[in-house]
Amino acid sequence: MEKSVLQELNNISSLKSRRKSSVLIFFCFLTGIISGIAVVSYTILLNKISEWRESLLTDVSLGKIIFGLFLFMLIGVTVQLMIFKYPLIGGSGIPQVNGLLQRKIEFNWFPELICKFFGGILAIGAGMSLGREGPSIHLGALIGEGINKLSKRPNVEQKYLVTCGASAGLAAAFNAPLAGTIFALEELHKFFSPLLLICVLVASGASNYVSRLILGSKTVFEHNFVLPDHTSPLFAVIITGIFCIIITLAGKGFSFFLVYFQKKYKNIKLNKYLKISFFMITAYTVCIFFKDITGGGHSLIEHMFHSGIPLKLLLVILILKFFYTMLSYSTGFPGGIFLPMLVIGALIGKTYGLILVNYFSVSNEFIVHFMLLGMAAYFTAVVRAPITGIILILEMTGNFSYLFLLIVTVTITYVLTEFLKLEPIYEILFENMFTREKEIYSGSAEKAENKIVTLLIHVGADSEFENKKIKQLNLPKKLLVVGVRENRKEYIPDGETLIKSGNHLVIITDYNTAQKYAYKLKDKGIKIL
Repeated sequence: MEKSVLQELNNISSLKSRRKSSVLIFFCFLTGIISGIAVVSYTILLNKISEWRESLLTDVSLGKIIFGLFLFMLIGVTVQLMIFKYPLIGGSGIPQVNGLLQRKIEFNWFPELICKFFGGILAIGAGMSLGREGPSIHLGALIGEGINKLSKRPNVEQKYLVTCGASAGLAAAFNAPLAGTIFALEELHKFFSPLLLICVLVASGASNYVSRLILGSKTVFEHNFVLPDHTSPLFAVIITGIFCIIITLAGKGFSFFLVYFQKKYKNIKLNKYLKISFFMITAYTVCIFFKDITGGGHSLIEHMFHSGIPLKLLLVILILKFFYTMLSYSTGFPGGIFLPMLVIGALIGKTYGLILVNYFSVSNEFIVHFMLLGMAAYFTAVVRAPITGIILILEMTGNFSYLFLLIVTVTITYVLTEFLKLEPIYEILFENMFTREKEIYSGSAEKAENKIVTLLIHVGADSEFENKKIKQLNLPKKLLVVGVRENRKEYIPDGETLIKSGNHLVIITDYNTAQKYAYKLKDKGIKIL
């Protein structure tokens, strides 16, 4: 035990060494390259299987229908078997990455990587309304964990490599290295250090380079985005404010129905393989009659950018896409809500813009205008990560003329979510993952119960920890504060040491205690009183 503690302390100190930091940055670069290759392969295979699905569903005959139903049910049963064997591959993967970073779970990285990869291809390829971006983040994190294990890096470097893998996954999926970097800092860590920032930037840049090399350097959305003009500033403020209110309420609905559908699906008293077979029959039917709402929805947004559509039909597509996404995610199959969420935001924006054009005689430019604002605002309302939302849309469109309007819209939306006390969707899914299925996830951590681990807790302004002495924190006995980092320097504290905003507390504990208290400590370090 003493040896483990001393080794952990030595590992923490080694990170301050320039040579050790350089080695860590190299491994982060390697993580970015391999994650980029994995995510690009994932994207290419998804495109191929989607094309094959389209060919299967053209010129439908009785024989093709029977074969299609059998194939879809076989896919459902196969993916369900993967999830039964490796439960952590289910869903988007972002709550799982948070769980690893907060020491609540451990990855079985190689089999989970394989099953997540092929399970996602089968699920999304079968037309489920799921995105590849969440799984891409999870794939990158699994690769980071694999590199950490294979290279036998110190345990304290695990968070760096996993975070770098996650950011690299998003960077390659959206061709958006800055969004990948910001997402890792804003959503996964909620703080950054200079070393963490440079590691994440290197990994995201390396991953994006691989993506551009293989898939090309085109932006995700190819359109000539033009800011509307000749509009009264007062009128623009009013319609933008109303739009933000609508988006915020819609975001609340997204979070509510996502959790509601999960609970209802889980409570259906049927054999899980029979249950998924019935769902896959539904998925096959949707692919035939409503193919526009299948998959993540990238082609749907592109179509909406370039073509007109009647308002009533648009509302039907919006409602169907919304509820089919809820139903698809409730199955627990490998697939995310990242892109479907952006698609729903764009559809709400197009609906709003079309109403303004039809009934208030504004210019047609407002339709695409509110589609862009809708994506960023809806992402903010649901995920509560405003900076990521802004940067992501800017990189996806390659158009920085919208920067100011995106900031205004996202800020208003974020303030409204504060008034409504909306919780970030990934935190809700994270909590549900452990409160409802502890028996599934606890097994992966049993082997690590005696391992000594390090927690690095950021102290935010006006948080519960700020301006308190160490002895006033009332930490459980097994949580030992062994260091305080301040202005890039570290010192050993005592009970009288005063904690200030911007400090980082270095805490040593065992794995089980870290599982129990890591999230609570992180929350207290950033929660404003």
